[in-house]
Amino acid sequence: MNARPLSNGDPSRVSAFCLLDWLRGRFAVWGLALSCAAWGCSSSKAGAPCAADDLDGIVGGEWTFVLRVNDSGFSPAILKAQNRATVRLTLVNEGTRAHDFVLDCLATPNSDGCPSESCFASESAIPALEPGAMGASLFTTPVPEGIYVFRSDLAGDVAQGQFIVQ
Repeated sequence: MNARPLSNGDPSRVSAFCLLDWLRGRFAVWGLALSCAAWGCSSSKAGAPCAADDLDGIVGGEWTFVLRVNDSGFSPAILKAQNRATVRLTLVNEGTRAHDFVLDCLATPNSDGCPSESCFASESAIPALEPGAMGASLFTTPVPEGIYVFRSDLAGDVAQGQFIVQ
C-alpha cells in the first residue's frame, strides 16, 4: 500500500488526494459493513453453515421472569431475553382453572439443508397448574433470534404471549 503524507509540507492543508484516499477507504469499510449487515455475514457461518447470526452482538446472560396467568391471559404478555441466555421462569396461576406454559417452535425456512424450525428445549414447559399454584422452569433460550409464541395449551385456553429472543 502506498502511503501519502497528510499534507504537502504545510500541516494546515490536507492534500486533496490524501483526503480522497481516506474517504474512499472509509466508504469501502462502511460498504462492506452494511453489506454484511444486510446479507448476514458472520464468521461463525464459515465453520458451521447452520449457525444463526447474532444481530445485536450480545449473547447469553441470566434472566428471571415471573409470569402470571389467569383465565383471560398472561401478564406480562411479552418476555425478552438474549439468545443462549439462562432463563428462570416462574408461572403463577391466578385463574379459576388449570393453566400450563408451552413455547411454540419458530419456523426457520431455508434452502441450505439446515433445520426448518427452532424450538426451546422441553424443560422450558411448565405442566398444568391448579388455581393458586406456582411452577418454575430453568432453560436456555435457542440461538435463532425471533418471536416465539408462548401459550397455555389446555382445553379452552386461547391466550398467548410472545417470547422475543434477541
